[in-house]
Amino acid sequence: MEKSPRQRKHASLQSVESSAQLGVPHRLHFQQYQDLLSYNELPEWYQDNPFIHVGYRPVSNSTRKCFASLLYLHNESVNIYSHLIPAIAFLVSQWCLYQYLQVWYPSTSLDDQIIFAFFLLTASICLGLSATYHTLASHSHDTCNRWLQLDFIGIVILTLGDFISGIHMIFYCEPDLKLVYWGMIATLSLISVMILLNPKFQGPTWRTFRVGAFIATRLSGIAPLVHGVRIFGFGQMAQFGMPFYLIEGLLLIIGAAVYTVCLFVYPLFRKPAMLTHYKTRVPESLNPGKFDIFGSSHQIFHVLVVLATITQFVGILGAFDYNHHHRMCELA
Repeated sequence: MEKSPRQRKHASLQSVESSAQLGVPHRLHFQQYQDLLSYNELPEWYQDNPFIHVGYRPVSNSTRKCFASLLYLHNESVNIYSHLIPAIAFLVSQWCLYQYLQVWYPSTSLDDQIIFAFFLLTASICLGLSATYHTLASHSHDTCNRWLQLDFIGIVILTLGDFISGIHMIFYCEPDLKLVYWGMIATLSLISVMILLNPKFQGPTWRTFRVGAFIATRLSGIAPLVHGVRIFGFGQMAQFGMPFYLIEGLLLIIGAAVYTVCLFVYPLFRKPAMLTHYKTRVPESLNPGKFDIFGSSHQIFHVLVVLATITQFVGILGAFDYNHHHRMCELA
């Protein structure tokens, strides 16, 4: 007796799941797993990563169903929770940090309190927008595109928070320089947002360009660091958090590179004709189907973003402590 289309789809999905070796123990039960799709069953607009074979939620046109997917495992689960949990944590840390400053730094200025609050808020917004995008990506084409734009804007917002806080700590007693560099990053952030919102630069074709704009904006942070070294020297800049700012930038650039930039080393040992199959999305492009649920490039990028944000936070805390105890600004 011939199987029904739904039975064939389910059997096919089970076969793909087995061959892809998801790395998930067989005894685990995936709620509603029978409703998840393989890559070839997706509409064209939803086909973003051919190296991820299975675990896709069907297009639902339902916000309720999208948020219901928080309760079962699929190939966006790690992307969602890797940013949702830190977003909540950074939001809660606003109150915790305020209490900490009141106890250990009772003379903290209003400017410093605003800087800390602004940084933590931008971190929460960025991670929250990211988690929401990955939750609603299966809603519809329009909703997916709208939230993808907001996801990228969230990255720009976090960049703004990073720069504002770091520049404040470096040029703690140089308000004119502080305003100049704040103006620079505000202008570059605005340009990045304009690029992200321009319909011409949407879609997978322009992914590298969008990430390139993001990386270029991040690299502009070298300017205030070099300027700071010229004024204060390396030793003093280390007290102002420069090593942490550099590590944070490196983590973000590595994450973007893993997700987008071409991989050149591995293909050298492959046939030239296979080069195009190994140019992006490491590690899943090296072993398609192996990282469908856990360990994909975008998940690695998410983890690196969180680690970078924590690194920045530790850096500005250390710089604040040094400024609080060792820098006395002359009154104009």
